[in-house]
Amino acid sequence: MADDQKNDGAIIIAEKQTGGRGRSGRKWISPKGGIWLSIILHPKFDISITTLFPIASSLALSYAIEKTCKISPLLKWPNDLTVNGKKLAGMLVDASMQSNRIESLVLGVGINFNVNVKEIGKELKNTLNYYGIASLSEQKNKVTAIELVQSFLLELEKIYELLNTNQTKKIISEWTKRSSTIGKKVEIDTVNGKIKGDAIKIDEYGRLIIKNKGKISKVIAGDIVHLEK
Repeated sequence: MADDQKNDGAIIIAEKQTGGRGRSGRKWISPKGGIWLSIILHPKFDISITTLFPIASSLALSYAIEKTCKISPLLKWPNDLTVNGKKLAGMLVDASMQSNRIESLVLGVGINFNVNVKEIGKELKNTLNYYGIASLSEQKNKVTAIELVQSFLLELEKIYELLNTNQTKKIISEWTKRSSTIGKKVEIDTVNGKIKGDAIKIDEYGRLIIKNKGKISKVIAGDIVHLEK
């Protein structure tokens, strides 16, 4: 379905998921009351900035939540949205590549809109890097799920156009303003081992730049823990 050009821009929304998947193949708890959607895209941007796409998408969702729910979530690298230090939403991108170009991207989005945080917390509390669950219903806003999705799609379209026209500096600047990671001491578990240090910035590819005793590391993916509040 994703590779068919006719499906460019197609959106699939689920009331709940029984096989939701997070980063690194982990289970994503997706009960009724949440917003669970996937978007199929056939982008024009260069393959080199594919890794920036989920970061840019999380920025689009933060814009939408700010406008509709009147709260300002923070962005935890690489692609989580948090409220009061707890996870509110997350992104996952599946990319299909061929001949050094992008065939298709499937953006998966999970938003804890009106979910039972205690029940989800019970299931996840013993999982790796669990740091709490937040729900938009706790914020006592009156926005509907459809209104939030509509706003997100509008903001995502704007971000998508910035990527297609290679205006990545604006995305990085705006993401950094909302980041809960930049400026923190962090530890990241990568495929090559653990990296600890100060999170300095993200680069044009979405890599997190870590500095430790003068040594610079560029991390494209990994499980991150903030070592200080």
